[in-house]
This record gives sequence, structure tokens and C-alpha cells, in this order.
Amino acid sequence: MRETAITPRVRDIMNRQVISITEDEEIRVAAKRLLKDETNHLPVLNGDGLLVGIITTFDVSKAVVTDGRLRQVKDIMTRKVVKTTPDEPVDIAARKLKQNNISALPVVDATNRVVGILSAIDLGKLFGGGWRQ
Repeated sequence: MRETAITPRVRDIMNRQVISITEDEEIRVAAKRLLKDETNHLPVLNGDGLLVGIITTFDVSKAVVTDGRLRQVKDIMTRKVVKTTPDEPVDIAARKLKQNNISALPVVDATNRVVGILSAIDLGKLFGGGWRQ
């Protein structure tokens, strides 16, 4: 009998309860949401609910020390979002995190709607033995 390795997919370990924000929200709202929900990443959605950016605690921290002209999430969000899909193999997603020096990837469907988020913590659980199939 031959043993085969099962390569988990992003959908197997992603967090489906995504906390997001819209691009027109004020930065202070993003800061409160990051604190309240104890997260470091907020996918940014447009009025149609599609992914248009991502904002992190680091982005908000940088905005706090500016002269105050940046008022909305769209002013400080990262627009070129590195993302993944539910069907992508976890090792490919992990490589994206490492190559881009980031700690989370929004997971999007074919229409660019956010269906989850994959973080370095999720990968740590998988590779550390905390993941259950």
C-alpha cells in the first residue's frame, strides 16, 4: 500500500470570519476595529463589496504620526493586494507571504469578493500540528 501526502488547500485552514472595512471609513474607525477585534489586517472593500485594498495596524500607526490630512482608509490602504484563492495549495500561499514580507492574505473568490483570510498564525497551526483535517 502506498501512502500519499495530502496537500491542504487554503480553504482548509483559512479564517472564514473576516473583519473588513470600506474604503470611505475614517482611519479612526479602522483603528478602533483593529483593536476591538484583535486583528492586524482589515481587507478594504468598495461599495460593491469587492476587495480594493488592505489596511494594517502598521498603516494606521504611520497615519497617526502624519500631519492629519489623511482622513479615510482609502488614503492609507495598500492598493496592490497580494491575495490567494480557496483552491490554492497552502505551500504556494505560504510562499507568497514570505516573498512579499507580509503576514496575511485575503482569500477571494472568482469575483474578487473576500471569503476568508489566511494569516501566518493559521500556517503556524498547520505546520505546528494544530490543524485538524
